[in-house]
Amino acid sequence: MSSPPLVLVTGGTGFLALWVITHLFCQGYRVRTAVRSLSKVPHIKNCLREAGLTADQIASLEIVQADLLANTGWAAAVADATYIQHIASPFPAQAPKNDEELIKPAREGTLRVLRAARDSGTVMRVVVTSSFAAVGYGHAFEYAGADKERGFAEEDWTDLNGPRKVPAYQKSKLLAERAAWEFMEGEHEQPFDLVTICPVSVFGPALGKDDGTSLRTLVELLSGNAPGIPKLHWPIVDVRDCAKMQLLAMTTPAASRERFISVGEGGLWMEDIAKVLRRRLGEQAKKVPTRVFPNLLVRIIALVWPVVRPVIPELGHEKKVSNAKAKDILGWEWEHSSEEAVVTAAESLLKFGVIEV
Repeated sequence: MSSPPLVLVTGGTGFLALWVITHLFCQGYRVRTAVRSLSKVPHIKNCLREAGLTADQIASLEIVQADLLANTGWAAAVADATYIQHIASPFPAQAPKNDEELIKPAREGTLRVLRAARDSGTVMRVVVTSSFAAVGYGHAFEYAGADKERGFAEEDWTDLNGPRKVPAYQKSKLLAERAAWEFMEGEHEQPFDLVTICPVSVFGPALGKDDGTSLRTLVELLSGNAPGIPKLHWPIVDVRDCAKMQLLAMTTPAASRERFISVGEGGLWMEDIAKVLRRRLGEQAKKVPTRVFPNLLVRIIALVWPVVRPVIPELGHEKKVSNAKAKDILGWEWEHSSEEAVVTAAESLLKFGVIEV
């Protein structure tokens, strides 16, 4: 009897990657993950235990070391793999001093994974986790396309030459995804195919003490570190729904060479997120601010508080995003509402002591 297919998941310590690993085990795959440092192995196993995996499943997880900025380790990481879920990418809480600090590992890391897949002789499909950052930034208005009822869709790309400045992280995701598609076009007889997923803001339950950037907004609100609420709109997908899309993209024949946006029910203004937290968490959300800042005040604050600067171009813009393509081709449906994604994320941050109230 043949063994189940082996899937390599890069960035196995990450918020989304841990849920992808969980879903893969639940569907019977063999799983290997590549991480930058093996010091995180206990954390990964604790998180998978929290997700409800069995001791045997956790023990069967292969963990290898490979860095996005080095060639060492990638050949071993992809050996005998049938599929790759490339999720690893730097996502800092603050903008770097030099954009290349993010662009280089994102772009070069993606190309390293694709070269290793090409040379493996076994990989059939690579799913690259890009981001809505590669779709909806730099444009003059809320939508790149003319169809405002549709909102942003897969044919839209972040515009580096547009009238609104594109921050470093968004630029890194755009250039990494572009590099992936250019790589595929340059390889005339590619032995594998490519799918890219572009998640919007990912919320939902963390599986451990997650202090990554995905949930940083909630950390700042619940900790009372935010003096007020800027007029920002967040398209949202629950991490569990996003992980489900990642797996569908991996195995659906019609997904070959396609790009999909991962967005759930819709989005929430940050003011709405604050209201949800106060209503659902009560005393635990007592530090969440209530005052909504005018855009001009946020711009003034950004002059002395650099962490605020990347959001300036997005002030006041509602981002409508379409998930029609994922529904049509992948048969994907979101299960968790935006409110549930926010609340379960906040509850997990409190549970694991990321926030002290």
